[in-house]
Amino acid sequence: MTNVLVTGASGALASYVIPRLVAAGYEVTGFDVAPPERLTDPAVRFVQGDLTSLERCLCALAYSEAEIVVHLGALPGPREMVRRPNWRTRQVAPEDITMASNTMGTYYLLDAVRRLGKAKTVVFASSFYTLGLGNRISDRPFEVEYLPIDEDHPLRPEDSYGTSKLLGEELLRAWVRAYKGRAVALRLMGIDYPFRNPDHYGEVPESDPTHVGGPVYTTFQYVDARDVAEAVILSIETPGLDEFEAFYITTDTIYQENTADLAARVWPDIAEMAGAIEGTAGIITDAKARRKLGYTPQYSWRNA
Repeated sequence: MTNVLVTGASGALASYVIPRLVAAGYEVTGFDVAPPERLTDPAVRFVQGDLTSLERCLCALAYSEAEIVVHLGALPGPREMVRRPNWRTRQVAPEDITMASNTMGTYYLLDAVRRLGKAKTVVFASSFYTLGLGNRISDRPFEVEYLPIDEDHPLRPEDSYGTSKLLGEELLRAWVRAYKGRAVALRLMGIDYPFRNPDHYGEVPESDPTHVGGPVYTTFQYVDARDVAEAVILSIETPGLDEFEAFYITTDTIYQENTADLAARVWPDIAEMAGAIEGTAGIITDAKARRKLGYTPQYSWRNA
């Protein structure tokens, strides 16, 4: 059995990723600063510690004897809400703590991987916020250069969370260049979970000019945690990938109308570019993941 270390093991996403890894035959050890309340499988071992501690990262990797690292651990905020007083998401941590945890936590984890030399594959939970979507701090709108947005589109984050995820990807690129490893960054859309009330699916969002950032601050796309778990397995097991790969991972859009019609109403600045998008496919495409990983999302609200 191949040994896997999962960071952020006490989080909601890990509670779907870890069982999928176990079902696929991997020996899993969890690593998190928080107690493992969601880890109910007695076969899953656990190491408690902070990613920003090199010592604890070394302990987790040594104890797990990991050959693969699935790096889910991160702080999801803040959104620099001093500029966005009506932002609906609570601030998880100050900006500097977010940056330290997400950036230096990834650095120390990869440094521990380097020192021990056993793990050769890292799968990283990145984010579509690397694009510069989500929280726009300046008055400049998000610049859409072409549609649909793919992995070659420029990345221009402004907030600490999106910037920390972009820096995490750069750390992975440096690691694979220097130490001949293999890394996959999954740029996840906003994660949804089966336990959440699905009433918001199918809503027709309205244009809201009060959102700082111009015509696009969200794409109305999401990814189901179970589809993320499958993408992790595919990232580990798919042969022939480049040393570093980034993939947008999405399940579906939340709206019922065609994307071209939605853009004409909600995003007039990009309506012409969106005209070629078929059906309800979102303005961010997961075509690369479908092509190279064989990724096929299974948990759309339309199938429920």
